[in-house]
Amino acid sequence: MVFVHQRARIQIPWNIELKDRACIGDGANLYSLDLIVVGQQVIVSQESYLCTGTHDLEDESLPLMTAPIRIGARAFIGARAFILPGVSIGPGAIVGASAVVTCDVEPRVTVAGNPARPIRTARQPA
Repeated sequence: MVFVHQRARIQIPWNIELKDRACIGDGANLYSLDLIVVGQQVIVSQESYLCTGTHDLEDESLPLMTAPIRIGARAFIGARAFILPGVSIGPGAIVGASAVVTCDVEPRVTVAGNPARPIRTARQPA
């Protein structure tokens, strides 16, 4: 069973894969131009934005570019966090509120800030 808040926004539902007990919070936006995988027991908090699309700013015609987002089991995405295309969040990782995640987050590491940086290294597995 999964939970998707009634005010969550999902652009292309067939590009979303929600594992058992995944939770998508109030006002979360899954901009799913590419695949988004939300692992088992993951919490995506309110108003978070998972963005799989951008534009190639080096090209005058600004072509669309997409890349998948993957969130490992038992990870936590804080309120208003922004996850960029192609990012993987490791199992058990924590993304702080309002963090802008531009690169992969290792398992059980806590990141925060803009751009997101580790503020606590690997925690012991639960």
